[in-house]
Amino acid sequence: MTSPLLIFALGVTTNRGGGLIRAGRPAPVASRSRSSRMSEAEEKAVGKLEQELSAAVAAEDYSQAAALRDRLAALQMDSEYGALSANSEFYRAFSERDVEAMRRLWLPSESIVCAHPGHEPIVGFDAVISSWRDIFRSAPAGGLEVAASSVRCSTPAANVARVTCIEEVKPGESKLVATNIYERHEDGSWRMSLHHAGPMVG
Repeated sequence: MTSPLLIFALGVTTNRGGGLIRAGRPAPVASRSRSSRMSEAEEKAVGKLEQELSAAVAAEDYSQAAALRDRLAALQMDSEYGALSANSEFYRAFSERDVEAMRRLWLPSESIVCAHPGHEPIVGFDAVISSWRDIFRSAPAGGLEVAASSVRCSTPAANVARVTCIEEVKPGESKLVATNIYERHEDGSWRMSLHHAGPMVG
């Protein structure tokens, strides 16, 4: 019988707020090079582009607005790819019960939160990693495959990404809804800062 702790970890959520939809899981790339980290100067550049875009639209200069929109979209796509790659690695580590990979995926901070189904939120890096270790130890001998479907990603801020998905657990037909928040770490990699999972109703 699968333990409640194991069940809780299979987090998934559907994002109804729009954003880029990704079917299935992207190629597992957990980190980005240092050059992909968005510096303070780059963040200011994004803010400037957004202001210029608003000004171009207000002036009805749609040719300029389209060009600015495309530049912003390219920056957002890079962030979405990094976050989706980290999300793919998260479910690989989950399925393979890889504690060290799970440790590398989480943001090393005492403010991170992991909310497993039916349990109070777990706060802090050590406590979160300990909870995953307990889950992996209680997994069935044959293991589990946890795959993310109906994946959506949005980047509400330059260094923050929100990923929602349906977690499909095999063997069996269990499904959970999860929300995963990723933040860009100082080394350029995308790290999980929140995982919240719960059962689907209906």
